[in-house]
This record gives sequence, C-alpha cells and structure tokens, in this order.
Amino acid sequence: MASMEYSYNDGNKCIVPCLNCNDGPEQAFLQHAATLHGSYNTERLEMKQTEDFLASEMNKLSAQERANALDDVHCVGEELKETPEMIEKGLAEFQKAVEEAKNPVYEMACQQNRSYMEDPTLRLQFLRANFFDVGTSVRKMMNLLQYKAKYFGDDAVARDITLDDLNEEDMELMLSGLYHIQDGRDRSGRVILYIFNHMLGRCRADTLIRVAYYVWVHIVVPIPEVGTKGAVVVFYDLSNPGNQFPGPGLNFAMETMQVTTALPIRNSALHFCLKPRKGGAALSDEILRVGVDTISRHERVRTSLYFGSDLELRYHLQGRGIPTDTIPVDEDGNLVEDILNSWFYKHRNEEFDKFFWKEHSKPSPEYKEKVSAGGCQHEDTETTARNDATMKADGANKEKQHPAGKVEGVQPRDQDVMLGKGKSYQNHPGNIYFRTFLEKYLDDYDKSPRNKRPQVCTKLAHMLKSKGMRFIEQQELEVWVECDSKAAEKKISQLFRSLRKTKK
Repeated sequence: MASMEYSYNDGNKCIVPCLNCNDGPEQAFLQHAATLHGSYNTERLEMKQTEDFLASEMNKLSAQERANALDDVHCVGEELKETPEMIEKGLAEFQKAVEEAKNPVYEMACQQNRSYMEDPTLRLQFLRANFFDVGTSVRKMMNLLQYKAKYFGDDAVARDITLDDLNEEDMELMLSGLYHIQDGRDRSGRVILYIFNHMLGRCRADTLIRVAYYVWVHIVVPIPEVGTKGAVVVFYDLSNPGNQFPGPGLNFAMETMQVTTALPIRNSALHFCLKPRKGGAALSDEILRVGVDTISRHERVRTSLYFGSDLELRYHLQGRGIPTDTIPVDEDGNLVEDILNSWFYKHRNEEFDKFFWKEHSKPSPEYKEKVSAGGCQHEDTETTARNDATMKADGANKEKQHPAGKVEGVQPRDQDVMLGKGKSYQNHPGNIYFRTFLEKYLDDYDKSPRNKRPQVCTKLAHMLKSKGMRFIEQQELEVWVECDSKAAEKKISQLFRSLRKTKK
C-alpha cells in the first residue's frame, strides 16, 4: 500500500510514501485509490490555498523554530518549563495588566465574584496556554468573558459553567459524537481531542459554541498535563461514499473560530484527516483557510493535512504517536459507539460527585429545621419502621456507606434518589438535591395547564437522569432496583404536590 502525506521539510512541501513504490508516491497513491476506493475522486488531492499558506508560514520560521514545530507534530517536543519565580512574576504582571485594561465585562464579573476572577488557577490557565505572554493572556481572558456573557448570560461570567447551563439542544450535540476525548495519551503524554464533521452543518453556531466552551474549559483545560504539554486535536472527516454530511457556512466557521481562539488552551499539534474525494473534505478550502488563519502562528505551523482512506488515516495518526487501539473510528470510517461518549459520562459523574460533596453532603441547618418540624414530609408521610431501621444499621456499620450496604441489584450512590418513606430517605444526599432541584421548577409546574404537567415531569426526569441520577427502590431487605421512567415521573409529581403544601 502506498499512502500520501503532506509534511514540511525546511519550509518546502514534500510527499512521503509509507511504502516503496516504483511509480512514485503520488502516482502510486492515485492508482491505489482508484483500485481499492473507486468512489474516491482523484482530481483534487490538495487543499491548495490552505497548503500554500501553511508552507509560507513555515518559511517564516527560523531553523530552531521550525525544528520545534516539527518535534511537536511528531510527538517528540518538550513540555513547558516553569519556575515558582516565573509564576509569581506572571501573576503579578497579569494583575497589573487587568487593572490597566479597565474592561467593563471584567469589572462586572468582579462585582459578582471577585475571588473567582482573581483565582490564580484561572489566570495560570491563560498564562500557560500562551507561554506566560501576559498581554496575550489578558486579552484572551477579556475576550472570553465577553463571549461567556453573550452565550451564557451576564450572570454566568463570574462562575463555572455546569451541565445545568446547557439546554436540551446543547446536550444533544454534546452526545452526538461531535467531540471525543481519546482514552489514553499520545507518545508524549498529551491529551487527544477529536472533532468530527458529521454535525457541523446540522447545528447552530451558538449551540456549538456553548458545547465547545464546556468541553474545552471544564473538561480538557483542567487536566493537569494540558497546562504544560498542550493538547492534540484531530479533525476527522467521517464522510464516505453514500455517507455525506452538510458542511458549515463561512459565517458559521468564522463565528465559532473567533470564540475558540479565546480559550485558555495551547494546541501542540493539529491533524486534519481528510478524504481524497470530491466533496469528501470536511471543510472547503476557503473555510479551512479561514480556520488556520484565525488560530495563532504557533498552532498554524503545527498543523498537518492528511489525505487517504480511513485505514491510511489511521497509519498517519499512528505515525504521529497516537495509539490506534482506542481511536474512536474503525477502519471502515464508522464511529465506535461503545466508547464514543465514555469520556463525557466519566466527567459527568465526577462533576456530580464534586457538587454533592461540596454543597449537599450534609443537610443545611434550614433543611434540618424543616425536617424536625415535619415541614419536609412528602405526601406519603407514613414511616416504615423496617426501612428506617435498616438504613440506620447500615449507616452505623460503614463510614459513608450507602443505606443498603452490599446489594444484589444496583449499588446505591449519593447521587441516587431513593424512593421510600421516612426521614432517613429524605436525608439521603440524592434526595436532598432532588428536592432542591425541583424547588426551582415549582412555579413553572404550577403555571402549566394540568394536561401539560405530565410532560413537565417527563422532561425533568430526563434532565435528572442525564446528570447520572437514578431513581431506585428497595424491594427486599438488601436488594435495590432501578425504577423505570414512569416511577420517576410519579415521584416528581408527588414531590411537587408536597412542595406546594410546604410553600403554603
């Protein structure tokens, strides 16, 4: 097999064959594509405008800069070196630059939560992403705050964005396979993020921006090695014969790229895996050219374009230090559904657990007071002595042990909602959060027509389950089972009626 890759050597584009072929690499590739992939179009293998631009950018570098860029692309680059003195100096200059900027959005954010805006962890994310260039770091943070206010609202600029801030359309895109964080790291220990093209022409720009913000800022950037090593991005074209996807428009691309450039991330290598067939490139030459022109020069000279079949693209990525055993695309170009969203569910559970232990691991004094006064009783207020006794005994046996202890069905977790009677259930962390969550929607529920209220309960049950919550019920002394959607919706309806009585 012969495969073609466009790389750069001393600023000049060259073709590198994977295997020796008497006809030369380009002709061999054309013959191979025509023989094995007759549906591939071989008239236009190059994204000429983009490739010429990337080559010109490489020519502007010094010999050392060019070597550093190629080292990063080939997975042998060095990570960011920092010292305590560098960090201290960078933070001090950052604070001075922020004060001099007098940015209205930043000042608004400080009025909301100054400690959040002055958190060294937040500022170091921008400094590390920009090699401690204070001016660039401050400018990017100010830009990101403006985008954050635009796409999430003014009240969100001085706090972390959570899954609660994403609407149903956002979550649908999140789980569509647009993004994937590969399990494991590349040969240099860098995080690998995939972006697939199948949804780019089917979603709105604001939806993509909210999802991209959440994935980058709250999942990728906090990973410790990202700050020092950067991240690797693989843009992968999923289109195949009979499997075409609409591409994004130029305005869409420009809007999303502008926000992306403000993120506190340094991409150490960008790999564009494209199909050598008419209409097969994930982006048109014009849009791709706009994209690479928008990113920093540091990233532009670390951008590579690969053309080939899915099997050949795997060889390209393998040659760049990316493990092929966990690539989320098989050799036929199909997404591997079993692992596609595993990264998201892992993060979702981590976020949920963090929120629980920080905010809801213990009932608030106000909640305890209500429970003691009987004000937090559900409609079914009858207490079952057997359930209470079981939960108390198990709780005394093991620290932080879930009420059921060892079970044959599902294992109860802190984020689960337990269906049962008595204060022991009400004081379970998941039930406390469940009640707090529904209190925010009580007015909306009451204002809904009676025939629409079941739909409200269905939607809320879906939202809770998307956060990793389960509705579980104890059927035998030590056996818990997960309830179906109807039971969850019934529980929501019951609690709404109980909350309404408490409110009165």
